[in-house]
Amino acid sequence: MSRTRVVAGGIVTGVVALLATAAPASAHDQLISSDPAAGSVLESAPDQITLTYSDDLLDLGATVIVADADGHDWAAAEPVLDGTQVQVPLDAEMPDAGYEVRWRVVSADGHPISGVVGFVVGDGTPLERGTPPDAAGPAEGAAPVDAEQGGPAQGSTAQGEAAASSSDDGPTRVLLVGAGGALLALAVLFLLTRSRRRDTVAGDDVTPADAADAAPSDSPERH
Repeated sequence: MSRTRVVAGGIVTGVVALLATAAPASAHDQLISSDPAAGSVLESAPDQITLTYSDDLLDLGATVIVADADGHDWAAAEPVLDGTQVQVPLDAEMPDAGYEVRWRVVSADGHPISGVVGFVVGDGTPLERGTPPDAAGPAEGAAPVDAEQGGPAQGSTAQGEAAASSSDDGPTRVLLVGAGGALLALAVLFLLTRSRRRDTVAGDDVTPADAADAAPSDSPERH
C-alpha cells in the first residue's frame, strides 16, 4: 500500500471519529422521568416532587414551581439537587386539583433547560400547559441558549419539549456533518492529485538512453 493511501485512510478515520462524537456532544441533558409522572392522577397529594435527568446537574440556581390553576406555588422549600435528581418538598395542605411542575435547571454542559410536568390530585381538573419559570433568561453563571429546552418525560407536554430540543440541535449537527464531509473530500482530492503529479514527474525523468537500455534487444546472441 502506498504512503498516500495510508495517509488518506488515516484522514478518513479521523474525520469519521470526529463526526461520530460531535452529535452527542451537542445535545443537552434531558428530563428522563418524574415522580409523580406526567399526566398521572393521584388519590392524595404527594409529599415531594422528584425530577430525574440524563446527567448530573450544575448547582446554578435551579427553580421548581408546583402551581395550581390560580398560580399558587405549593412547593414548601427550595429545590435540592443531588446528582441527576432534583427534589422539592410539598405543602401538606395541597387540595384536590390539577398541578403543573414548572422546572428550570442547568445541565452538565452549562446550558439552562426547562419544561413542564402536569399531574392531578383527586378530582381535580388537568391544567393547560403553562410556562417554565424564567424561560426567557439564563441562570446566573450559565451559558445562554436561544430556545427553551425540554426532555423526553412521559406525557404530551414533555414529549413536545423534547421535540423542540431535537429541532434546536438539528442545524448544528447538519453543519458539523457538512463541514466534516467537505474537509474529507478536499483532503483526499489533495492527496490523490499530489500522488498523480509525483507519478508524472517520475515518468518524465526517464531519459532516452535509459529507455534504450531497458528495452529488449532483437539481435540474436552470438556464441
